[in-house]
Amino acid sequence: MESNKLYKREKLCSRTAIDQAFAHGHSVMAYPLRAVYTLGEARPEAPARFMITIPKKKMHRAVKRVLLRRRTREAYRLNRPLLLPALEQEGKSVDMAIVYLSTHVAPYAVIEEKMRDILSRIAQAAHD
Repeated sequence: MESNKLYKREKLCSRTAIDQAFAHGHSVMAYPLRAVYTLGEARPEAPARFMITIPKKKMHRAVKRVLLRRRTREAYRLNRPLLLPALEQEGKSVDMAIVYLSTHVAPYAVIEEKMRDILSRIAQAAHD
């Protein structure tokens, strides 16, 4: 059985990697989510690193930001098998930042559907 656990090594924490993703990365949008990503050479420790950001300007209440961060993280955790095999097959890795764009709290079903769309489009970009 494959583990669905998220590990610390999968978090995008490096300031330089984050800045590089936003400065030189590609963007994929599936409202209310937007992903900014950069593809690179394969990393054995973590083929995909990610971060989630819910802007305070869009979502004023911390409780709602935390709720959306949890929903987005869970959608990523359950649907990352759409992305990882494509990266391993192509010998690439990805750093991505997922940004929540809406000013309203979306239901989990909508976030999961949009996350699937984003991950499959990034996987397709890895093939190209």
